[in-house]
Amino acid sequence: MLGVLPSFDGTQAEAPLPSAEGEPPELARAPTCDALAASLRQCLLGKCLYADVKSVLESRADPNCSFKYKLGPKEFQGSPLTLAVKLDKPNLVRLLFASQADPESCYSMSAGRKGVHWHGPAVCGTVARGNLSMMRLLVELEANLNGRLVKFNGEPNVTLLYDASYFGHAHLVRFLLQQKGNPDLSVKFQDDMSIMRTPVHIAASLGHSEVVRVLLTAKAQISHPAACGGPPELKDAVDGCHVEVVKLLVQGKADIFSGEEGRGVDYLFEANNSVLVAAAATGLKLGGQMELSTVEDFIRFLATPDAEEIVPAAFSPCELRSWRGEKRLVWRTAYVLHGDMNVAVGPTRDHFEKQFLQVMERAAASRDNLGEEEEDHLDERFLESLLPHRFEKLPGQSQIPVELFQCLLPGLHRNPEVLWVLSCGVNDRIFDQRGARAIIQVAWKEAELAHTVALIVDTLMAVIFALLALLLHDAEMQRALWLRWPCLAVGSVILLRKVGHEVLEIMGHCMHGRLRQHILSLHFAGNAFRVASTAVSLIGLMTAWEEFQSNHALQLVFASAGFARWLWVLNALKGFESTGKPMLPILQAVPATIPFFFVIFCWFAAFIHFYYCFGLQHWWTSSVLLYKLGFLAEVAVEDMLPTSVGTENFWSLPVDVVVMVMSFSMAIILMNLLIGVLAESYNRGWEHRERLFLLERSRFVQRHFTRSSAWRRCPCARRARVADASSRDHVWYAHPKAPSSWGDISADYDSMDMNVHEKISELRRELRDALVKVSEKTQASVLVGQGDSRVAEVDRKVEGLQARLDEVLDMLKDRKALDPWSP
Repeated sequence: MLGVLPSFDGTQAEAPLPSAEGEPPELARAPTCDALAASLRQCLLGKCLYADVKSVLESRADPNCSFKYKLGPKEFQGSPLTLAVKLDKPNLVRLLFASQADPESCYSMSAGRKGVHWHGPAVCGTVARGNLSMMRLLVELEANLNGRLVKFNGEPNVTLLYDASYFGHAHLVRFLLQQKGNPDLSVKFQDDMSIMRTPVHIAASLGHSEVVRVLLTAKAQISHPAACGGPPELKDAVDGCHVEVVKLLVQGKADIFSGEEGRGVDYLFEANNSVLVAAAATGLKLGGQMELSTVEDFIRFLATPDAEEIVPAAFSPCELRSWRGEKRLVWRTAYVLHGDMNVAVGPTRDHFEKQFLQVMERAAASRDNLGEEEEDHLDERFLESLLPHRFEKLPGQSQIPVELFQCLLPGLHRNPEVLWVLSCGVNDRIFDQRGARAIIQVAWKEAELAHTVALIVDTLMAVIFALLALLLHDAEMQRALWLRWPCLAVGSVILLRKVGHEVLEIMGHCMHGRLRQHILSLHFAGNAFRVASTAVSLIGLMTAWEEFQSNHALQLVFASAGFARWLWVLNALKGFESTGKPMLPILQAVPATIPFFFVIFCWFAAFIHFYYCFGLQHWWTSSVLLYKLGFLAEVAVEDMLPTSVGTENFWSLPVDVVVMVMSFSMAIILMNLLIGVLAESYNRGWEHRERLFLLERSRFVQRHFTRSSAWRRCPCARRARVADASSRDHVWYAHPKAPSSWGDISADYDSMDMNVHEKISELRRELRDALVKVSEKTQASVLVGQGDSRVAEVDRKVEGLQARLDEVLDMLKDRKALDPWSP
């Protein structure tokens, strides 16, 4: 007996039907359950037409039957509902539910490298493709989303939130979190059942940064540090070089500083990836926790290119409160008289907060008025530097809103390692950070006196050498020959001082493991040459004064020493703001002439060869003549002509050609090009003069505190008795807020930023007045009957445009209300 069933392509197919003696006729014509299931499977895997599936279901096919099906390379065992969900057929899903399909019907497969038996409900079929609309539909049809829905080898294990995190679908993760999904529930990893992972962990290991961001926003917990490598999420993200994930995890307060060895920050640096380190620095800036780090950690971040964000991470915004009589003061404004910020060195914020609370508690206990508290002179000195003249009213000056920041790590401005990293120029963008500028300014405050003395001493030494040169070679100065010994004595004392400084600097670099870099630096080579030539000159002038008047070699040494002394005075001037900022762009432009020198040299050598081959002059004479012609343009043509008889007329034309071509090419073209190259290089240096100046100043303070650290190790050094010095060694700075955040304040500043709101209000008033005038003019024209039709048309268009904009705004508000997660 044959029955007729609809096939997957819509045609009628015959199916064998069982017959039995005594069967009712209606049962004899009914197909078997297996045949209906096969037909339903064919319909779903074929064209999947709604009418065909409905026809099969009306033929009493079981909507919860189980069959095998293959999608791609994967084979599944599941129900019609699971197949319809995987095929993304919402109409068929509704049809199956209408036919009493079980929303918890499951499907299974073999998963992972070890072939785990995977078993889960139909809603799991929406996760792989990120099908949120189908998931919403199943939720409407009462499908369960929470709990361990997926079983591994019969054991409940995986959650939908974990699966969505695994596949990287942030929108599904966000929806599941809204449905009260647990982001901290750990599951067994299918490839190794002994490993437990959370949704954050699996998303971080696979580099799904948007999923990690959504989970951390939902307060998902990051694992505690493991025995080695820090939190497992961070370790896997570093191994996979997932830059954005590293930043998000550190921003989410992943514990990278806990422990003695094998910390997360150590594992990060062992990866030797500057991009990951820079991402972690950005995360620390946004998420904090730098108070758990050490100065050594800060130095390693600082020495990494493009990790300048570690500087603002090391500074925390804070608020200073104090009492003045019965009045409570919160310092939010200050005079900023010099530069772009006020800087100071002092205790932590907790010190002032503790004082504030103690005064308040004493007043509450005695129920008396708050009296004038005697401030610690150290605190007063600190506050006077950070908030100068805070109780005074300065004529012509106004207090402006400021932000106060305190460095979380003590002693950075005195640490030679920190200053060495700043001065080596690994990342010049670091000087754009306010914290770096504050560190250098505070360090300069302490080193300025020593540097000023050094400038005076170096200038005196250069003047002494100039005076000794006059005593040696100027006949008129012989009457003042008695000045020789005072000059030599003062010069010897200055030389001994300089030698002592060099010894201390070498000791300081040796203490911090920088001796090799210091010895190989140009600064050390210049110092060695200057000290050696100065010592030879002074000793020689003391023992053999007459020899320096006749011996050319000694005269050359003496001249070199004086030359080096004046150059050192020029170098010392770079540390002062009044001289350094204008000078450094000029000095920066000088190296730009090096490539140009090679062009000039080859061109110059070609002319020398050409002229020398005439056989008219000695090679050195030929070179000097052409130098004067090309660079100085002061050679006469007669000096270049031969003096022998009979050759003058023959060589006059070639010499004239050499003079014309060389003078035109070098004195006019190349020299003017050189001026242009220098001007462009100078302009670039002028644009970055602030960075150049801070870099140069950091080198001065680095050398100063390197010598200071070595001096403190000397037995003869005087030990300062300061109680708990580290607590008063934090860098602070007060920086003006952006003018747009000042609000309505009275200040004597002429800034367009400060007046922007007033200007906008004024423009709005003018626009309203103009619209009123146009409207009145239009109405008057209509009343008279002679109105300008163009004005009326413009008015109508403006009103229509305004109405359209209002409509668009309403649509956007409705959309935002319906989907709060939409961008």
